[in-house]
Amino acid sequence: MSEADPARELREQGVALLRGAFETQLLARLKLAAERCFEAVESEGAIAERCGFNRFSHSVPITALRDFGCHKADLLAPTATPGVASIISVIMNCEWECRMDQSWVRKKFAPNQSPAREYHLQGWHQDGALGVSFPVEPEHVPPMNELLTCWIPLDPCGVDSPGLEFVRGRQQGLLHFTELADSGLQQRFPSDQFWAPELVFGDGLIFLNSVLHRTFVRPGMRENRISVEYRIFP
Repeated sequence: MSEADPARELREQGVALLRGAFETQLLARLKLAAERCFEAVESEGAIAERCGFNRFSHSVPITALRDFGCHKADLLAPTATPGVASIISVIMNCEWECRMDQSWVRKKFAPNQSPAREYHLQGWHQDGALGVSFPVEPEHVPPMNELLTCWIPLDPCGVDSPGLEFVRGRQQGLLHFTELADSGLQQRFPSDQFWAPELVFGDGLIFLNSVLHRTFVRPGMRENRISVEYRIFP
């Protein structure tokens, strides 16, 4: 892990880069299982349904990897990485759990390789909106859910393959869905708050429930990206 203080960065910016934090042999096992899984669900509808495949986000629950050669012990192992687990404990300041039913494996495509029209890139959102029912009008937005997200790419990303882009900084609450258009956010926040980090194998990101983020993609990208996403709750 880098010499920076990820816990302080997380408190101040809402998102922290975990450089070299994760065991590459473990990630390689997750990647192999994920590649086998996506190859299967992309070619056979019955397997896709059994795995809980979401065609819109091109994702499966992390538990689907058990059917493709991934040991159960490996599924949540990245969140038990000593340096990572300590950051989570410091920020949560309570006992916590990583919920498998809210942890996902996602595949995002380079622009010239996008699949069927159901697939779409993830636009701006906050993970604290998970399960929240928004009113039509923005005056009375519900409170956000308490959680952290640990996001780990299984391919290098942010240069030749899609990564994540953030508006760095903690938000006071949830933004209404009418406030999430890119044009509006570009006017609302200074340009230096927008951040799309380049990650290599073994890196990861951890971010708070209020932080705005989306899939980062640009026309010149030529490679696809697979990632695992862990949601951590009190």
